[in-house]
Amino acid sequence: MVKYLLVNAYVFLAFLTIAQTDNKDVIITSSGSGTSQELAKQTALRNAIEQAFGTFISSKTEIFNDEIVADQMSSVSSGNIKSYEVLNESQLPNGTWSSTLRVIVSVDKLTSFVEAKGITVEIKGGLFALNIKQQLLNEQGEINSIAEMVGVLHEPMQTAFDYTIKSGDPKSLDAESKNWEIPLTVTATANNNMDFCANYFIKTLSAISLTQAEVDTYKSLNKEVFTVSIKQNEIQKQFYLRKEISIKIIYSLLSNWEFYVRLFSIQSGFEEINGKGNGSIKDLFGIRRAYNFNESTNLILSFPRQGELVANFSFGDKKTLDQIGQINEYKINPRGVISKFKNGGFIIYEENGHGFVVSVCDLGFFNWSDAQTVCNELILNGYNDWRLPSKDELILIFKELSLSFDSELTFPLQKHIGNFQSGLPYDRNETRSLPITSEYWSNTHEYEREDGPIWFVNFYNGDAFNNYGYNRSHHVRAVRSY
Repeated sequence: MVKYLLVNAYVFLAFLTIAQTDNKDVIITSSGSGTSQELAKQTALRNAIEQAFGTFISSKTEIFNDEIVADQMSSVSSGNIKSYEVLNESQLPNGTWSSTLRVIVSVDKLTSFVEAKGITVEIKGGLFALNIKQQLLNEQGEINSIAEMVGVLHEPMQTAFDYTIKSGDPKSLDAESKNWEIPLTVTATANNNMDFCANYFIKTLSAISLTQAEVDTYKSLNKEVFTVSIKQNEIQKQFYLRKEISIKIIYSLLSNWEFYVRLFSIQSGFEEINGKGNGSIKDLFGIRRAYNFNESTNLILSFPRQGELVANFSFGDKKTLDQIGQINEYKINPRGVISKFKNGGFIIYEENGHGFVVSVCDLGFFNWSDAQTVCNELILNGYNDWRLPSKDELILIFKELSLSFDSELTFPLQKHIGNFQSGLPYDRNETRSLPITSEYWSNTHEYEREDGPIWFVNFYNGDAFNNYGYNRSHHVRAVRSY
């Protein structure tokens, strides 16, 4: 069962809400996903135990390599978990389950249990007296929770639209009537998967949002609070988050919006056309204050409802007279899931169970030495083996996530999965474009020498450059192999 859990459960290390008692009980809000309702719940319980163990007892993890111990540690009957409350249980459109629990873990019982197995522990008792440390733990838990939410929603968002297509009368393009253009119009409408995504988004933020009392505490400590407002079915709800990177991670999901909407395929019997057309798309944003410009970050989102028109696309299908004769009718279908999120990030390459993924968002803007450090020290989505990508990996990431669908579009469309910086973003508040560099650091030295120039890749066009600018700053995105 434990092997099955580790292989198949989509681990969701989630938000921590730490509360203390004289008996050293801690309250941890944790989540887990799996192929069944019970498996998702057991994953959430195990994650709560791992968080309590690593935070308050020891950073050593060898105990979790023992299947019997791991099974007993996540059991309520063992006393390590005193009780739990189900905050949210949802079945995803692909049939898997996700559970969010509020778990009371007894650190005293957990310590005795581990020591009884012959494992020496190092009690981190000092953490119990430090409210600021607890705030930092909560902040890291928030980041993990939102990053995993993006992973959970990435696939259902790709199947959240239904499509229709209409064709008009062909128009001649030349005097000899040899070349013709058939006008096509595509509409995209939100389906019930969009309702699921909106509800899941709201439930997740409800579980991790600061209370008003916590907001007041943060403000009294001169710490910034970040707001997210969501409008659904004409009802607007507001949530308060602790970290700016949480907003960046949410925006990473939202930046995929046009990619999600354009996941349609047109078949004519002659060829297949994917995601083509100029047109209008309903904006998921109400008001967005861009976090790139050192401003207080606020997001206002408005999810479309099931059946709501989201986009209209139109283009002319150019054909010769002979080619038109081969077309019976135009049919349109969703392309389904073509991009996956697992093993901690967006899948870039996978074959025979091996591959690598890229982290859900940028880590910041650093010189090369700091870029190495921030990747190596990153703990995200339950993984701590992140690293700076090689030059070739960055180029592959660009090809997989940032190439244009169609160069004939009036405004060339980027796949832009994961919100890589690739041009001049538009600041709605300032009504002007501000320059944002699009270069990303690699860990590759020219000539394979440590003193050689370092390669970086421009995500505007995919070009790679190298120089000796160790102290220059570029964007940083982490990857991990599996």
